Amino acid sequence: MQRHKIILSWLTVFMVTFSLGWFVNSSLANDNESTYLKIDKGLFYLKEVFETVSRNYVEELDPEVLSKSAIEGMLKEFDPYTVFFEDPGSHQMRMITRGKYGGVGMEIGFQNQQVTVIAPMEGTPAQRAGVRAGDIIVEIDGTPIHDLSLEETSQRLRGKIGTSVAIEIERPGLDSPVKLELVREEIVIKDVSYADFIEPGTAYIRLAAFSDKAGQELKEAVQQLQARERIQRVILDLRGNPGGLLTAAVEVANVFLPPGQLVVSTRGSHESENKFFTKEAPLLPTVPLVVLVNESSASASEIVAGAIQDLDRGVLVGSETFGKGLVQKVYPVDRVSQAYLKITTAKYYVPSGRSIQKEDYKKNTRVFTNLADSVEYNQSTDYFTHNGRVVHGGGGIHPDVEVTEEDLSVYLRNLTGRGLLFQFAVDYLSSHPALKQAPAVSISDQILDDFSAYLGQQQFDFEIEGEAQLKQFLDIARKQQYNADIQDLVDVTLQKLAALKAGKFNAYRERIRHLLEAEFAEKLDGPSARIRSMLSHDEQLQQSLVVLQNITQYQEILAIRK
Repeated sequence: MQRHKIILSWLTVFMVTFSLGWFVNSSLANDNESTYLKIDKGLFYLKEVFETVSRNYVEELDPEVLSKSAIEGMLKEFDPYTVFFEDPGSHQMRMITRGKYGGVGMEIGFQNQQVTVIAPMEGTPAQRAGVRAGDIIVEIDGTPIHDLSLEETSQRLRGKIGTSVAIEIERPGLDSPVKLELVREEIVIKDVSYADFIEPGTAYIRLAAFSDKAGQELKEAVQQLQARERIQRVILDLRGNPGGLLTAAVEVANVFLPPGQLVVSTRGSHESENKFFTKEAPLLPTVPLVVLVNESSASASEIVAGAIQDLDRGVLVGSETFGKGLVQKVYPVDRVSQAYLKITTAKYYVPSGRSIQKEDYKKNTRVFTNLADSVEYNQSTDYFTHNGRVVHGGGGIHPDVEVTEEDLSVYLRNLTGRGLLFQFAVDYLSSHPALKQAPAVSISDQILDDFSAYLGQQQFDFEIEGEAQLKQFLDIARKQQYNADIQDLVDVTLQKLAALKAGKFNAYRERIRHLLEAEFAEKLDGPSARIRSMLSHDEQLQQSLVVLQNITQYQEILAIRK
């Protein structure tokens, strides 16, 4: 049996090695003989080490697990985006490329160490069955899930369209669990998560991802808004958008750029340069445009932002983007078990010629034989936009108008991260059912006081930086019987820190009010209502409106000659 496993595992290793070897050898056809010798030597080492360890280690080994560990160890030397993954049913591939999958339609997350429904998606089996935000999933198909990770839980909920999945949920306010049987459907993740006029003539569109339908969804959103009234100004929000397909980025940029414009080019050591141009007439070729970006805008988001900036088509507002300018391709390793290798094959360059990739992606420079591209990361190198403005590469896209996002304090991060705002809203609506019929909940001082009391009941606490070290030192001081004055001094410091923390609720009272407003809005009217609520307190958005309302300032930023 063990020999059988080893043979099967070696077939797996052979397929991985063959796929990698074919790609490397085909790409290095013109390289010198020493390169081939290094490849052969490396593959020989891999084979000998794997075989020797498998035959001689003190414990019995699972060769398949060992081979996967070897693959993961090798790929860790590169960048975080070059990965080996298995995708039974190809759900992950469909989600990456098409924004679609077979499932029941609910966003889930961990709240209080339990898998909790964050929100059911509109028009999905979960919503039609009455699944609510705050429901706790305890069983799937009769199996308890308390030991499963979030990804494992998601995998069990997803599956072939038309198949059934039974779930058992616990709901605040109900004494016994609720059992539901849902039939999986094709769930379509929306790339355009919100589109509306935020003031007369000013359209606001939030793009959350870049699947293969991002361009079409953006066009449809624009057309629907144009049917309501004339669009005079546009804000495209790419904040928090991690990217996606390069081709989708070109289609999105084409909504604002004329045909024949270079949007992005890609090139790598084993891949010749490819250029991507706009092809269609744009829907919004001239209206003033602001693109909102932040440190979580990455990849395809940076292609769009970089092209808009380099071609002086619009003003970028926000904070510097993530700096992910690497292109990945997915190669099948084993089509039977649906195993894949996602490899970084090139870098992309926006129209001015600059790369926006940060240099820190190279985890181990010893594996690279040519580091000549380091010149690309020199942020003092000048590049020029269409109108002659100076821009820089090598570390993300820097906005034209910088507006730093308000950082959530340690206190507020703990409130949101632990799900306390979420859970309070769920519990409050459960105990005040009449509010569920209201169009919105105004967060009164009484509700804020109730929330403060709720935090007390939950024994909410958080650590200020350095507090843990003080506590640790005090423990050591007591055990080692340090001078009593030293112990008293540290103890008094900790007491003062406790008093400081106790006052944080009132210090952030208005910010907490805004966060609760958004939380209640989502529970009553879905994710769009949360976005509307948050926008009313969004400093970066407010600055975008200032830029768009002052056409003289807008033209000066873009160096437009009158």
